[in-house]
Amino acid sequence: MDLQQQRVAQSRADRIAAFRSELAELEREQGLTLTLEQRAHLDAHLQRVLTDLSRQFGADISEPGKRISWGMRLVSLLGGVAFFFALFLFLQRIWGGLPSVVQVGVLMAVPLGLLAATSVCASRSVASYYIALLGAATVMAVVLGLSTLGRILNTVPSPQALLVWGAFAVLIAYAFGLRLLLGAGLVLLCVWTAAILVTCEGFFWLSFFDRIKYLLPGAAVLYAVPTLSRGRNPYDFDFVFRFCGAGVGLIALLVLSKSADLCCPGPSTRMVQTLYQLAGLALCSGIVWHGVRLGRNGLVNMGATGFVAFLFACLHGWWWDWMPKYLFFLLLGLVALGLLTVFRRLRQRSTEGREA
Repeated sequence: MDLQQQRVAQSRADRIAAFRSELAELEREQGLTLTLEQRAHLDAHLQRVLTDLSRQFGADISEPGKRISWGMRLVSLLGGVAFFFALFLFLQRIWGGLPSVVQVGVLMAVPLGLLAATSVCASRSVASYYIALLGAATVMAVVLGLSTLGRILNTVPSPQALLVWGAFAVLIAYAFGLRLLLGAGLVLLCVWTAAILVTCEGFFWLSFFDRIKYLLPGAAVLYAVPTLSRGRNPYDFDFVFRFCGAGVGLIALLVLSKSADLCCPGPSTRMVQTLYQLAGLALCSGIVWHGVRLGRNGLVNMGATGFVAFLFACLHGWWWDWMPKYLFFLLLGLVALGLLTVFRRLRQRSTEGREA
């Protein structure tokens, strides 16, 4: 059993719960009437399926069970973090008394041990959140280990560390189906590409924070990966690629709309800010459209949130300095009402199109 099977089983259990709720509502409204024999047969079948899903895949088949599972995830997260920091602080306390060879050995042994534990838990059908915690701890151990090893060997900070961290996180994510870890690895790889582009321009790689525009190429690549791979990514990783690409791109554009960093001189600062703001609005609209087309609420919500942020940035830049503050917020409320009207009409057209 792998994480994908657990997620499929939980998804089916959720659908059965929703079906039972809707069936009860239909019977109350007399929209559907089943005989006692049919209802008994249906209930027995659904209960048998739920029991199998719970026994074989550990699916939560009731609302109390779901709440308990969320509590278990929270407790396991706190426990994993506590154990990790206990080990880290213990090593920090005895670190100065250890020879360099022992220090290097510890830095290599801890990530390997955590990786082995993750693999064993995955092979023995341990709950998914334990596997996710062990995988995250493994990546954290690699990050801290390489950083400490660099200080021991007195090496110069290099952007290649970002490449190693990101690639390792992506490999662990693909090996065990960990979407959150995949997102962290993709963001690290995107930052690495920005750092490399900054060094190609002749600047120190950490100065990419002042040249945030170099995040945009990596963000575009991340968003395009599912299209290029034609949906061959497992564990619903296509959504993670798109979500990370859209998030990094929107954050970069939002920062650029204030810093007005442009690749070529010429336009005024105000014009550059406006261009970035309009580009952000266009990108948010495209993300919302693509999310609706794919049926991805996460992309729709991200695009809508970004649209509101860029719209506020535009209106703040155009009106704030010369307009009375009460009038600014009044117009902002009117714009919000106008957008609600537009969205309502779009929803009505979409509903009419489906009915037709």
